[in-house]
Amino acid sequence: MRKILLSVLAACALAACGDKTPEPAKESVAPAPAPGPNLTKQPDVGQVEQVAVTAKGTGMTPGAAINDALKTAIAQVNGVQIEATTSSVNMFAQATATLDVQTAKGTDSARAVGTMQGQAFADEIVASSRGTVSSFKVRNITPPAEGKGSYIVDIEARIAKFKAPADAGKIKIVVAPLRTNKQSFDIGGRQVPAQEVLSAIRQQIIDTLSQTGRFTVLDRQFGSEIENELEMIGSGQTSNNDFAKLGQALSADLVWVGVVNELAYSKHVRTLQTSDRDLVSYSGGWSVSQRMINLATRQILQSSTLQGTPPAIAPTTLGTGVDAVAIMKNIQSDVVKKTTEAILLRTFPISVVERTGNDVVLSQGGQAVREHGRYQVYLQGKELKDPQTGQSLGNIESLCCEVVVDRVTPNISYGKLENVKLDLNGVQPGALQLREAIAEITKKPAADAAEIKETPVKPGKTASKNSPPRESGNAKAKDGDW
Repeated sequence: MRKILLSVLAACALAACGDKTPEPAKESVAPAPAPGPNLTKQPDVGQVEQVAVTAKGTGMTPGAAINDALKTAIAQVNGVQIEATTSSVNMFAQATATLDVQTAKGTDSARAVGTMQGQAFADEIVASSRGTVSSFKVRNITPPAEGKGSYIVDIEARIAKFKAPADAGKIKIVVAPLRTNKQSFDIGGRQVPAQEVLSAIRQQIIDTLSQTGRFTVLDRQFGSEIENELEMIGSGQTSNNDFAKLGQALSADLVWVGVVNELAYSKHVRTLQTSDRDLVSYSGGWSVSQRMINLATRQILQSSTLQGTPPAIAPTTLGTGVDAVAIMKNIQSDVVKKTTEAILLRTFPISVVERTGNDVVLSQGGQAVREHGRYQVYLQGKELKDPQTGQSLGNIESLCCEVVVDRVTPNISYGKLENVKLDLNGVQPGALQLREAIAEITKKPAADAAEIKETPVKPGKTASKNSPPRESGNAKAKDGDW
């Protein structure tokens, strides 16, 4: 019997061992998928959120103590600028008047406490705040001892706060209207009003800086339209939550100012004495003095004079004219390009933010770079400091290569590195920075070169009988330039 029992136990043990389920192997955690493109992102214009706070207030009456507590609560969330405009002592005067009447002689303070902690009173406070206070509760009130001293109130409240968009953290810049001492500019014999030209240049500078994505460009032109919208909020025509948008105007960090010293493309006429024909030519240029000023300190961060010269048209007797509108646009584009380049070079140099082999992504787009343009690229090295002042002198730069821009989007650009002179393995993003543009050299056909060489006609003198007509060469030059 004992042998049978031992056999049964052994069999059960073996069965148990055989049926035992092995521990599952630990599953490897798959890496999180790389974030894909956000195709549903909406513009970040900020939003109103609710912030819960507690605050204490003191006053000679319950109403004054509640006003003081509410001022403190609002100031904790939105700062003193909101407290000064929306939570003044008189803001909740109507809601707290009953309390002050009930306790004026100290005979009905119990009733005042009951009123203060009731839902009807809380609703009246919320309504009086016009959206600044979204909920309100009196947690405790301490009357003055023996009728002397101040009331102490402890409250809970939810305060509406405007959460600024992420762009508000960028450098905020204002582009001031350009100035000049001229009433008009001579463009090909046509007098163009100065303000017409300056307004167009300013708007293009604003457009370009906005498209770089590096600045928060503040509007200073359509103030009346913005004030009309804010008045609608202040008058209660919109949702109460919109009151949190009041007092949120941003002030500038930098102010850009520019003065146009010269801007012209003039027509020059000289009458030939031998043939009584007019020799006509066109030439001109522009000059803009620009400054970038720190608003808080009025410190000039950058000051320079920018210049440009559009292609001239050589003297000719063909009576040629020019397209004044096209020339004006070209000059304006040149002013905007050099101005914005000067601003960006001082604040945000264009850098390579992503590189796969020789394919690169640049940190700026819009009008900061030109599609199909070629630029020098430098590798940033050790930072140097002035031993006398301790100020940064910049980084040691090594010429790396050239980049040709293939495609430009509003915020970034795509290109290819060429003529690479350095080993780029291990180079960190941002260490490669763009500098000057490289002009593309276009060779003229040999026939044209010979023709120009053979006709060195100076203004005021006629060509020799053996030389080709000067007009044909000039006509070709004019067509090529414009």
